[in-house]
Amino acid sequence: MGKICWDFPLLGTGNESGNNIAAITMFKGSGVMDGLAREICQNSLDAKDSSLPSDNPVKVKFELIDVKKSDYPVFKSYEEAVESSIEYWNNSPLCTPSITEFLSNIKTALDSETIPMLVMSDYNTVGLNGVNASPHEQSFWNLLVNTEGISIKQNDNSAGSFGIGKNAPFAYSALNLVFYNTLAKDGGRAFEGVTRLVTTQREYNGTMRPTQPIGKYLYLIDDYTGRPILPSDDCPIAQMGVFNRTEIGTDVAVVGFKKSDYTDWERLTAVAIIKNFVLAIINGQLTVTVKSPKIEYVIDSERLERLLFIEFGDEPQLKYTRQTYETIANGELIKTKIAEKDDLSIYVKYDEKYSASLSRFRSTGMLINTTTNDVLPHFSVVIIVNDVGEMRLSKTMRSAEPPQHTEWRAKNITDNLTLKNRAGRYIRKIGKEIQSVLDDFDRADITDKMDAGIGNYLPDATDSSGATEGSDGLKTDVKIKEIKSYDGQVFYNSQYESAESSTGSETQKTGVKTGKKKRKKRLKNKIPVVTPGGKSTGVSTGKGKVKIVSPKIVEHRTFYLAGNKYRCFINSPDDYEKVFIQYFAGRDDDKQDSLVVKNLKLEGSPCIEINSEKIGPISLKKGVNTMYVEFSNNEIMAVVPVFTMEVSDEKQSN
Repeated sequence: MGKICWDFPLLGTGNESGNNIAAITMFKGSGVMDGLAREICQNSLDAKDSSLPSDNPVKVKFELIDVKKSDYPVFKSYEEAVESSIEYWNNSPLCTPSITEFLSNIKTALDSETIPMLVMSDYNTVGLNGVNASPHEQSFWNLLVNTEGISIKQNDNSAGSFGIGKNAPFAYSALNLVFYNTLAKDGGRAFEGVTRLVTTQREYNGTMRPTQPIGKYLYLIDDYTGRPILPSDDCPIAQMGVFNRTEIGTDVAVVGFKKSDYTDWERLTAVAIIKNFVLAIINGQLTVTVKSPKIEYVIDSERLERLLFIEFGDEPQLKYTRQTYETIANGELIKTKIAEKDDLSIYVKYDEKYSASLSRFRSTGMLINTTTNDVLPHFSVVIIVNDVGEMRLSKTMRSAEPPQHTEWRAKNITDNLTLKNRAGRYIRKIGKEIQSVLDDFDRADITDKMDAGIGNYLPDATDSSGATEGSDGLKTDVKIKEIKSYDGQVFYNSQYESAESSTGSETQKTGVKTGKKKRKKRLKNKIPVVTPGGKSTGVSTGKGKVKIVSPKIVEHRTFYLAGNKYRCFINSPDDYEKVFIQYFAGRDDDKQDSLVVKNLKLEGSPCIEINSEKIGPISLKKGVNTMYVEFSNNEIMAVVPVFTMEVSDEKQSN
């Protein structure tokens, strides 16, 4: 005869376990609800019932309730398991202060008369099929409750079901305890509790034996066989009203929710959902209710604008979400091809009040990440990887995500070199497509009123850095060249420093910023350093009574932005007219190649098409002049400008 109880399998020859569980720790963060909100809503979106009309959104409800401990035997038997674990570690030479504190905190949380329980329920989903599956039949119930590190997709649109991400709810439980409940589309009903403790102990054949750290609250048939708790079983906790489902879907309950760590959990959760699922909410794919005894938020497409700009209008976490919303609602949409037709959508919008941002989304409407820069141009860009055709792009990018689903990086793929290389290729191509769109805007009518070099907030297209929210991922080494000119000859004193600012204000020497890559090609036209007044190609000697001289530039710095774009800061001691500039790229043999400039934008002036090795004549104002240059070479180079100027004989003689 079986029974409902906690079961901790015997450890046998297995390893003892402490409390440092990496899969849980990665989701911890006091005062932040993002990990839980993302994991729950993502799994619900992945489990949407595709047989329902497309305008039926997935519905998710977050509700906090208080459970009277004495009404439910599950808590009494759990206390016994915790006490047994404390006794085991008190007698173990391997016990650490961390383990002692971990168990003490759980015991303290269990001392309360009521247990706070955050229940997260979804609707218009398929639930967890396979409650009554045979041993050789795939079961999504077992994947969630009874497996570790296995990720199987419920459908082609899923990011993977119940792999590492299912540990997120445990990070928010003071008891390290979660309840699962489902009414599945295949008709199955089930309830089960799971705890992730440390190694504990239980009696076996008259002797106390160590057990595994993961325990289950289930129907135990015998010492080696168990099953989930079914409606026909007499289990008070499984028969609570919140678990008495009439609609298909799944409930995940964080038992012993850490209210003291998340005192404003309702607002934190609502903000996390809006920030991470704004696209899904806009498209009507997701609606969420956040409810407690004191407040309720309803988040859907109709209420979203009010929540963003009025109710949470002062919420700093939603600064870029507001830009994203406006960009999708009012920006320009460009669809392009990375692997298949229209598999990438790009929204772009310019606004004087914007800080530069690039937000990446899955087709399900979940945000991957946002890269930002408060200094650079006022563009908001949103990209969406679409599920089209064979979904080569979307499947590849999902494979390039970490367990938290917060970035696309090829290096996250460690077990498939072909897939890793494909991901890297797609990431670089996405970067080029975004740059191309921004280049079109750079040539548009708004050029006169914006900062140029609009591609400089893009993440490194080589996928060599992990750009996260708040970083542009473009910091690299800076080659400093202190340039001095005597009688038309230019001398260099080279050294390396680090760039701490996009304006170079932290570096006291004139210099140019270079990347970490060597130049791949050399131009055929190798032009020596310009000798003012000489016959060097590319420099005009003037017409009539003029002379070519070197303006007394105090200092200048050139920084690589992205693609073939560079930013140059020129500190001029005076106002100069008829200034000419030639750029040279350093080579491995210490010689220089002259560079062809495609276009130039001096801040405050329109963009000028150049298509020449010589820029000019232009005017420089006294003080710092900011200039954006686009070269024909689409590579990272160590570039050095050489300045000359036309002056009349009369002016020179004075």
